[in-house]
Amino acid sequence: MNVSYTAPLRRAWERARALLLRPFRLATWMTLGFAAFLSELLSSHQGGFGWRGLRRPLGHEYGWPHEWSFSPLVLGIAAIVVTCVIGVFVALLWVSSRGKFIFLDDVAHARAEIVAPWKRFARLGNSLFAWALVFGLACLAILALLALPFVAAIAALFQGGEFRWAGLGALLGFFLMAVPVGIALAYAGLFLSDFVVPIMYRDDLGASAAWRKFLVLLRAHPGSFLMYGLWVFALWTVTLSACLAVGFVTCCVGFVVLGLPYIGTVALLPVYVTARGLGPEFLAQFGADYATLPAVQAPPPPAPATQAPVAPAPQAPPQPAPAP
Repeated sequence: MNVSYTAPLRRAWERARALLLRPFRLATWMTLGFAAFLSELLSSHQGGFGWRGLRRPLGHEYGWPHEWSFSPLVLGIAAIVVTCVIGVFVALLWVSSRGKFIFLDDVAHARAEIVAPWKRFARLGNSLFAWALVFGLACLAILALLALPFVAAIAALFQGGEFRWAGLGALLGFFLMAVPVGIALAYAGLFLSDFVVPIMYRDDLGASAAWRKFLVLLRAHPGSFLMYGLWVFALWTVTLSACLAVGFVTCCVGFVVLGLPYIGTVALLPVYVTARGLGPEFLAQFGADYATLPAVQAPPPPAPATQAPVAPAPQAPPQPAPAP
């Protein structure tokens, strides 16, 4: 079968235009932006850490007594902080799982609602949350197993405060193993968001049952879905490049706006709505059993202009008959 990648994008963009611009309503943007914000809570956060702490013990870096580094007090505080971070992450994952169905439902039916779909999709959201949590733990376990053989060699790179080039091969070996695994996990996350969630939404299925239904289609058309991942990557690359251009042109004001929670989501709402509709539109090409979104309703034609009724021309009064 012929699978198109541009036609689903055109339909998704047309759906976004019809929802957001025909007509433009600020209340719709604000409410739908909040639904998108809930859906993408964990999708755009980035985190990192500096490498300075790896060069010497923590106590030496900041002038603290060395014996504080592993004191029961420090370990207890660290355990509390880690527990809080994990708790916040789990809570955000739970909210985001239900938010995905809220956002999809709003895009499917061209409306902006939060409370009603929040209650209606509780069961599906909980199923997605449980699956995503187990999937996340499995990803961490896989990455830990990959890194375990290289931990000692990587740590030896920075012994004595100097970089040891002899151990660089171990770091390269870790990346050569981690990159394919990372790509596979990224595809799994993409398929979950773009295909499995719409199948759950359409057929009222749990996450595992929806995955089984999707895997039948994936085994039948693996190349099409692999190309879809590359297509989505290219689209997000173009979007990111456009955001960078806007940020630099506006002297970094655009970066500040796009970086604000919720405000940045509202500013990029056409992109988020188009992205939410892209997966279901692509999936619909494989038959009616996978069609999730109704067809976009064309805007009603303008009413014909009514003409004012033309008053009849006044008639001259009848002339009396001449006298005989």
